[in-house]
Amino acid sequence: MQLWIEDKELDVINNKFDGIKIQKQKNFVSITTDKDSLIELLEYLKKELGYKHFIDFFCIDYPLHTPRFQGVYILFNPEKKKRVAVKCWAENDSLPSVIPLWKGAKWAEREAWDMFGVEFEGHDNLVRMFLWEGYKYHPLRKDFPLKGVEEVYLPSLNLRPDEQPAHNYSPYHTEIPTMEDLEKTQKARIQKKNQIVLNWGPLHPGTHGTIWFLFDMEGEQVKECDIILGQLHRGVEKIAENLTYTQFIPYTDRMDYISALCSQVAYVNAVEKLLSIDPPEKAKYIRTMMCELQRINSHLLWLGTYALDLGALTIFLYAFREREKIMDIIEGIAGIRLNSSYIRIGGVAKDLPEGALDVISHFIKDFPQKLEEYETILTKNRVWLRRNIDIGVISEEDVYSYGLTGVVARSAGVPYDIRMIQPTDAYDRVDFEIPLGRVGDCYDRYLLRMEEMRQSLSIIKQCVEKLRDLKGEKYIATENPNVLPTLDEVFNSIESMVKDFTLRIYGEKTPEGEVYISGENPRGELGFYINSKGEGRPYRLRIRSGAFYNLQIFPELIKGKTIADAVALLGSLDPVVGETDR
Repeated sequence: MQLWIEDKELDVINNKFDGIKIQKQKNFVSITTDKDSLIELLEYLKKELGYKHFIDFFCIDYPLHTPRFQGVYILFNPEKKKRVAVKCWAENDSLPSVIPLWKGAKWAEREAWDMFGVEFEGHDNLVRMFLWEGYKYHPLRKDFPLKGVEEVYLPSLNLRPDEQPAHNYSPYHTEIPTMEDLEKTQKARIQKKNQIVLNWGPLHPGTHGTIWFLFDMEGEQVKECDIILGQLHRGVEKIAENLTYTQFIPYTDRMDYISALCSQVAYVNAVEKLLSIDPPEKAKYIRTMMCELQRINSHLLWLGTYALDLGALTIFLYAFREREKIMDIIEGIAGIRLNSSYIRIGGVAKDLPEGALDVISHFIKDFPQKLEEYETILTKNRVWLRRNIDIGVISEEDVYSYGLTGVVARSAGVPYDIRMIQPTDAYDRVDFEIPLGRVGDCYDRYLLRMEEMRQSLSIIKQCVEKLRDLKGEKYIATENPNVLPTLDEVFNSIESMVKDFTLRIYGEKTPEGEVYISGENPRGELGFYINSKGEGRPYRLRIRSGAFYNLQIFPELIKGKTIADAVALLGSLDPVVGETDR
């Protein structure tokens, strides 16, 4: 299925706009325009051609080119189910802000300023996204060293005066924020206009991670809100530029660590499209089955902690009872419970162990009754209803403007599910339904996640039946020159040993080009853009976080609500900070 803009629409755009450049690749179609025509082109795409769903914006650094930075916008047409990318060079290191067209661009533009130093004309508050105010550098620039700039003197506290330090010891380290820096960062985000500014997080259990919320309040009512991210920022995209494609797989585990397998699959699918690798049929069904097990696992963690936030301790204990069974299944297949790195380019790391399908079949039979238990306790509970109904209502227009995806988008009635729009692995061979909400509130998001677990069970059951027929089949395409051989092949073949050494040291031989592929993570669309220059490492790897964009609407939804509503609203959005901060 071709997911990118059709040729006839490209011809219309080419005839209407002078000086544009169209680049067509199999998994990425872009239109390059100049800075003066950018807003006009984007407005035309949105209002005339229907590309109204904002997906992502990011920058790429070309140090030898003038201008140096290029901005990339990815848009989606919900009626035609097509994507298009728009590129524009940042003349004088600046671009016009597109916030008047899409509110979701606000955080993306702040991230581009933070990481690259690109300014945005007309942005209402262009401050840092992940780093603190006053930091001198922009880390995703190519001339910024991977380990940072070590310029702050800090002598060792363990070294005695008469001792000599190790030959590689340096008393200098990278800069860290002081309390004054954090205070400056806080004041840059929000100005007190009402009775009190309340800090929530970043270490409060209700924030589900290191998120720092600022509430400007009048009494118990929130008047203004802003969010400070970055406490878990690790520079994952920078790291990717310095690793081979296989070496980066473990880092995808540690973004959305609650659904690590889904993150692995989304990334590996992008690399496979770039390398034109087709995994074996068995590997596709194993991946699909594992992703749906991980989806149930993630939703159970969400359900238990969300219910606990709202005072329902019993559900927390019940949900973790079933989640433990899934964790045991994942550990039995992948070898590790949480960060398994089980998915490989070209397939999976190892075959299913004996008896794995029987254990999964038993879980499939047992779990529906447990779901009914949860719903009996919660669905019509009057306290549950009052805490969820009409809280955090999201409209269809909000979905398109903020770039919302996943359950958050579907709660507003928007049928946006990557498993249907761009099916990878075995998703085009299994039957399932996409539940949609009617109101778009917290209660709808609860109902959708409950129904999604039932649909995931159906998908898993179909995969189990097919995998029984594929017993003994290949699970990884090691015949491909860019796929690592198995351990047995390495131990028994000198050719495989040389291939393994070459791939691990020099990386995969990727062609020049671009690709954008995404997966339906439990928190929304997790997309990977790869820009390859034909080397064993990506020139630029962009991670489009569903949790990042979904969280961005929180400050707007909480206005006029109370702190108690903030707990419910944040829980219903279900962010994971490892993915938002990257």
